[in-house]
Amino acid sequence: MATAKLKRETFETSRLLDFCSEKELTAQVGHDAEDWPLVILKELMDNSLDACEEAGTSPVIKVAVDAGSVTVEDNGPGMPAKTIESILDYSKRVSSREAYVSPTRGAQGNALKTILAMPYVLSGEKQQGEVEIGTQGKLHQIVFGVDRIRQEPKITHKAIPAKNVKNGTFVKVYLAGSKDEKSRFLQIADDYTFLNPHLTLTVDWFGSRTTIKATNPKWSKWLPSDQTSPHWYQVEDFERLVSAYITSDQDRGADRLVREFVAEFRGLHGSAKGKTVLEETGLTRTNLSALANGHGLEHEIIGKLLKATQKHSKPVKPAALGVIGEDHLRTRFQEVGCEMETFQYKKVAAMDSDGLPMVVESAFAWRGEQCAEPRRIITGINWSPAIGNPFRTLGTEYGAGLAALLEKKYAGNNEPIVFLLHCAHPRVRYTDRGKSAVVMK
Repeated sequence: MATAKLKRETFETSRLLDFCSEKELTAQVGHDAEDWPLVILKELMDNSLDACEEAGTSPVIKVAVDAGSVTVEDNGPGMPAKTIESILDYSKRVSSREAYVSPTRGAQGNALKTILAMPYVLSGEKQQGEVEIGTQGKLHQIVFGVDRIRQEPKITHKAIPAKNVKNGTFVKVYLAGSKDEKSRFLQIADDYTFLNPHLTLTVDWFGSRTTIKATNPKWSKWLPSDQTSPHWYQVEDFERLVSAYITSDQDRGADRLVREFVAEFRGLHGSAKGKTVLEETGLTRTNLSALANGHGLEHEIIGKLLKATQKHSKPVKPAALGVIGEDHLRTRFQEVGCEMETFQYKKVAAMDSDGLPMVVESAFAWRGEQCAEPRRIITGINWSPAIGNPFRTLGTEYGAGLAALLEKKYAGNNEPIVFLLHCAHPRVRYTDRGKSAVVMK
């Protein structure tokens, strides 16, 4: 008896749905779901601080947590509508940080996209997730769901006029806050005030409000909008930036000159040195797209261009990155109840083994025998506190991680001390996308 045969059809399934599962989001942010409120805080705080700094505004940020939401509000210039539209497109990664090498707070690339998806995933993927963004006179209501037939995110976006939304940006994530998370959440929020002397921060935790004022509203550091230095790039970094510019030009129907690309670097904008770079490499009238061919990039030419830009520009001195400073840390340590006669501060501003600038600051103080709280460690990279300890190893010189090193110095977990370690560096490498552990040599 003849049997009918199945003629298999090739189906296409969207990978966009991968963004909508707990497993995938955990991989994206580097932290388990129980830590996602902390991830929301960190990413939104980083964005708010960057926005205020680029606008030349001393940051004033408000954080509010209740049983139904987490909200971060700033006094920056406001998030452009174009940016909001771009984060709703889950078919591509959107970032103004990722391709550059510089001492900036965040370089994850998909931070806001992951935050939009979190309320949906934490609902058990049964309900829709909601996020509101108020900026530039409009309230953007974003509802995140999933089209189960097409297997891709289904996003509803409404932008309505809002007279009460004038200055700055607020992002409200409808994610239930848990009072069990109070200690860790409040510490990370407070850590930002240790690492950013210009920050005034108000935290409202289930109706209990605390404000910490800036010690130096005029404090400055290396800005995200500052030109990067050619000396901070390795060949693979430089090639990645070239590729990003070429791709961006193609999407816009443009094709910039190599001259314009070179002018983006510190010390080479509108200078005779930039002209010399082009003459030495033979790229004076060349379009940037010529650095790519049908098989990839012109590695030899790009390598010569990098060497020429480094040759004709000066390295950045460590102090130019920015220093938190002893005075600020002394004030903050005193405010948390330390016995100031035990306070110690140390700063190392130097060039590392790769010739890159770095500023490492540490501070220590004892809270006294009457303090019932355990050891508090504040760690940060480029003015952003870490969720957990990113210094799990301290390189070949010290071997063990920070926690083990403190144990050896009789500053164990049960000791009532406060210890801070911060590193500013233009080329930070992490072991994961969540930036939870830094690679130390």
